[in-house]
Amino acid sequence: MKLQKFNRTLLGAMLISSVMGVASQAHALTLSPGMETWTSLSTSNLGQAAVEAIVGVSPLGLVYKQDEGGFESGNGAGYYTTTFSYESIGDASGATISWDGGMKISCGDCFLIVKDGNHSQNPPPYPQYIFDISGWNGTDTINLSGFWPGAGSISNIAIWNNYQNGDIPGGSLVPEADTYAMLLAGLGLVGFAARRKLV
Repeated sequence: MKLQKFNRTLLGAMLISSVMGVASQAHALTLSPGMETWTSLSTSNLGQAAVEAIVGVSPLGLVYKQDEGGFESGNGAGYYTTTFSYESIGDASGATISWDGGMKISCGDCFLIVKDGNHSQNPPPYPQYIFDISGWNGTDTINLSGFWPGAGSISNIAIWNNYQNGDIPGGSLVPEADTYAMLLAGLGLVGFAARRKLV
């Protein structure tokens, strides 16, 4: 009798921890012009040396990049989805970056760059906005809005990060803790079912 009560308690605890893990991911980080930490007036994509010089952190690696046209790159590709929002056709003034599960970007030092790619409507310079997102947990949705309305268009977004505990620059993807929790919960349920069958 005591064993059955213990097993029910254990099962309940695992289910509660799983639900709390999913609920903890329901946050969002909202960014727009005026909230950036730095800007760059370069009209070209910023490379590693340029990003490191601007933010004062090295080494850095490109961990995720999404072009407005659909091309995705970096070690974070496949784990995130970026959806662009349009003020008019061809004028992406916002975007939403969502985590798809599995691996996530590790942010010790993390920087998000929003680049303009439409230089035909107004005279330059066209700033690239650089946000310090070092507090980002890699799973919260990032909402971008209000970029160059009527004057430009987001051509791509890029996330750079630093070495974390010996990780490869640009490759510091770590398993989400909730993935381990779900694995342990599943193993616990399998063990519980096997034990029950034996008794």
